[in-house]
Amino acid sequence: MSYQMGEINKALLNQNAALVGYVLKQEPHLENKIIHFITQGAQASEVDEGKRVLSQYAYTEDMPVENQPILANHSSPLQSAAIVLLFTVVLLFLIYWEYRKVFSNIRTISHAAEQVVEQQFERPLPEHDEGDFGALGRSFNAMADRLRHSLDMLQQEKIFLRNLLSDISHQLKTPLASLIVFNENLLKDDTMKPEIRVKFLERSQRQLERMEWLIISLLKLARVEAGAIVFRKENVRIREVIDHVLQSLRSISEQRAQKIFIDDHVDLYVQADEAWLTEAFINIIKNALEHTPPEGCISIEFEENTLFHTINIRDEGEGISAEDLPHIFERFYRGSGTSKSQSIGIGLSLSKSIIEEQGGFISVDSTPGQGTEFRISFNKGDR
Repeated sequence: MSYQMGEINKALLNQNAALVGYVLKQEPHLENKIIHFITQGAQASEVDEGKRVLSQYAYTEDMPVENQPILANHSSPLQSAAIVLLFTVVLLFLIYWEYRKVFSNIRTISHAAEQVVEQQFERPLPEHDEGDFGALGRSFNAMADRLRHSLDMLQQEKIFLRNLLSDISHQLKTPLASLIVFNENLLKDDTMKPEIRVKFLERSQRQLERMEWLIISLLKLARVEAGAIVFRKENVRIREVIDHVLQSLRSISEQRAQKIFIDDHVDLYVQADEAWLTEAFINIIKNALEHTPPEGCISIEFEENTLFHTINIRDEGEGISAEDLPHIFERFYRGSGTSKSQSIGIGLSLSKSIIEEQGGFISVDSTPGQGTEFRISFNKGDR
């Protein structure tokens, strides 16, 4: 309002100045009178005379405001208020529209959070929006993906633990039943001959040793598959590992008069945990010895190419059928044609887990009646 009045005052001043300048230019001696008239105001008679003259030119109090030169270029306070009101309404509408979008996004995020709490991850937030909400959507989806992965891992661990407990109980059932029978016979039969008693005790000892080996192996496998073991990275010479393995298995090979040939024309080194790598090779070579007939041969060969260090372990056993070959590394799997009645089927599974957890991989090739070959390879870049 004050701005509009200032503009009107300025226009009125300019018009009076123009009038004074024009009159004095024609009649300079009227300066004192006309200045008094401009600054002090006119008498009523002079005002009436002026209105009479101006009325002849349609310049009256009743003429439209837009015909008034002073007001023609200036809006009225009402018009100004209308303009301000219109601008305010538009501004409030824009603010409402933006806040509506903001609250809509907040409701979307809240709903997505509720879905995540209910473990429903099918409706991620939009990631392609610009600005902070787009960045928030991307971060929220990344968080949801990590949470879903963690829940999947927990579920897998629960399944693994359940299967492990089931496997342990199943595998211990038979030796425990045998021990119960042996113990009952020893307790109830007072007339049992000493040599028979010794046989029962020897059988009990074998069952106890089998149970001990089974429990230790299962615990090792569980630790490896659960990622509970931190494998050390050290430069391991493969020939030294093989020598330690053969030393621990010497009693088996000598008892069966088996021969072991080693072709180490290349000296292999790998980055691995020596103790656990030895454990893996013990299971693989022991498996080869048990499946090779007495006086048979096992060959161990070292190979090297531009990418891998490879150890081949070949036996002269009965071989593995095509149906059993894809399952050879499964826990507690026993092939339909195996000659090992006491085989539990956990050693190869443990070896595979140990080797793969250390960056290697193992494969098997076999022909029934011609033996089996295991290939253990490590990337040369890991050295």
